[in-house]
Amino acid sequence: MTTFLQERRFFTAVLIISIWLSKSGTAWSVPSPDVIAQIGKRWDEITYHWPKEQRGAGLTELLEDIQSLRQLNPQQPELLIWEAITLVTRAGADPGLGVLSDLERARKLLLQSIRIDPDAMDGAAYLTLACLYYKAPGWPLSFGDMEKAAKYFQSALALNPNGIESNYYYASFLSKSGDTRKALAFYQKTTSLPPNPEQPYLSLRLKEKAQEKLASLVARSQFQLPFTHQSPR
Repeated sequence: MTTFLQERRFFTAVLIISIWLSKSGTAWSVPSPDVIAQIGKRWDEITYHWPKEQRGAGLTELLEDIQSLRQLNPQQPELLIWEAITLVTRAGADPGLGVLSDLERARKLLLQSIRIDPDAMDGAAYLTLACLYYKAPGWPLSFGDMEKAAKYFQSALALNPNGIESNYYYASFLSKSGDTRKALAFYQKTTSLPPNPEQPYLSLRLKEKAQEKLASLVARSQFQLPFTHQSPR
């Protein structure tokens, strides 16, 4: 746990400095790319490296820190995206009565970020929306919608065709939709992509899961590897 505490203290120190500079009215009022990258790194470690029983509390602390930054920078798309991602991840790690309201809140944050800058974080808002529409319950419980999910997946892949997350989650969506051949191609591409150094734990996990899905789908189908990957149109 020493490493976890050190990461927490480092991030808190960066946050305090960012807030102080913001209040001082300098040109540094918007958090730097380093601060945004640190949010992503901390999310990656909590979600994929921390013990399961500690992830809910860790994500809640991260969410509070992001919200503190966003109070000073309410229109920064990267903070909107990370607040939404952390809300959704926490809902999965520590589900409760407020899950559906958290998903709706995340959806609104993502749509707001797209209105400000649709290209922010290589289309991460589109990808997160796609996953939300794919995973959330449909009407009347929530807003889940497979057609909208497909549209947002395609937008995400257009902006980040070589992203491990965009390829893996689109493959999962295609598999659930019954398009096994296309799902296999995207799973195969996921396994071949280089890890993201800013989120190494997520990269490793998704590449491992893609390999497992490949083996499972091939075993249950008449298809054989390798496939020629074709990007969605």
